[in-house]
Amino acid sequence: MSIRGQAAIVGIGEIPTKRVNPGRSNFGLMAEAVKLALDDAHLRKEDVDGLITAVYPAGPTEYMGLRPTFATGVDMAGATGATCIQLGAAAIAAGYCETILVTLSQARDATGYLPMAGGAGPASVGSEFESWVGPAVAANNGYALIYNRHMYEFGSKPEQFARMAVNQRFNAIQNPNAALREPITVQDVLNSRYTNEPLHLLECVMPCAGAAALIMTSADRAKAFPNPPAYVLGAGVAVTHGAIWQLDRMTTSPTVYSAPKAFAMSGYKFSDTQFAQFYD
Repeated sequence: MSIRGQAAIVGIGEIPTKRVNPGRSNFGLMAEAVKLALDDAHLRKEDVDGLITAVYPAGPTEYMGLRPTFATGVDMAGATGATCIQLGAAAIAAGYCETILVTLSQARDATGYLPMAGGAGPASVGSEFESWVGPAVAANNGYALIYNRHMYEFGSKPEQFARMAVNQRFNAIQNPNAALREPITVQDVLNSRYTNEPLHLLECVMPCAGAAALIMTSADRAKAFPNPPAYVLGAGVAVTHGAIWQLDRMTTSPTVYSAPKAFAMSGYKFSDTQFAQFYD
């Protein structure tokens, strides 16, 4: 089934991202972002009949007083947000609901606590080959392996990897909701301490607290909303390995499978794009 042009985003809400947000809960942050999205779309919570989030949806529905007829939780790590949008468009196209809320949140208290992810795993899979000197936050153990392998295969240099962090920070400077808005240089990145060699601190995923939400509806209904609709034209998902060292080729991302599907569905080619956003 193609979801091309069958659903559109008509409202968004985002609260500023912070390193920590003391005294706040996941659901509290989520509710704040949801209120912004509903206001942006000129809707009430009673108008929402679908919910997609990263947790078991009964918690958010109880906390915010929602009564969806379609709801699900999604866990796709860094691809969770994009996957939620794909599922939301599919649910609307299938007639499960008319107006769907997609929302994600993460709270961190004053201690900076955040559950570890991406590298622990079973002893024979994670700790022996990827986390043998201790787990790194998020997916940084695996990224260090990819970093080393990429330099070996392609002759890439640490300066080139550092440039990506510099460019991302440059783009964040103009975003008032970004956590890090001070410019950095390639030398700043290379001079920052190693977290797990060859990764430096300033090129690593930073755990943070924040929340975002968006409202999706059918393409026909979207025309009546005050904001210009942002139509979902194509989407693709691909999953290969949880243990990076088991990949046939460590420097090949599953994006080589998902991106062609998205472009084929949309009717566009990569050369047609004017904006691209890459995670990590």
